[in-house]
Amino acid sequence: MSREGELRRHARAETSSPIQIVWQDRNGADRFVNGRSLNISQAGMRVEVSAPIEKQTYVTLQCAALSLHGAASVRTCARKGAKYILGLEFSGGLQWKPKT
Repeated sequence: MSREGELRRHARAETSSPIQIVWQDRNGADRFVNGRSLNISQAGMRVEVSAPIEKQTYVTLQCAALSLHGAASVRTCARKGAKYILGLEFSGGLQWKPKT
């Protein structure tokens, strides 16, 4: 795969796996949403969910299909139809490694 002209630090792999995300809203209430992964890299992932999450919110995510469980920060949140596309940056030492 050619990375010519690519600005991202890590290559992304297309995925479509169920994911669960938990976070606290502005009022400190626990929130929960199910979604699906769209793509993933070593340092982050893009997911589709049914509810918006504010940028710079720390979330806990779990995706058994990708062997992921840990923390991430919401870097982007954009509405797409009735859904929202989140850009998540892994934190707390969480990294994804493709199975070889």
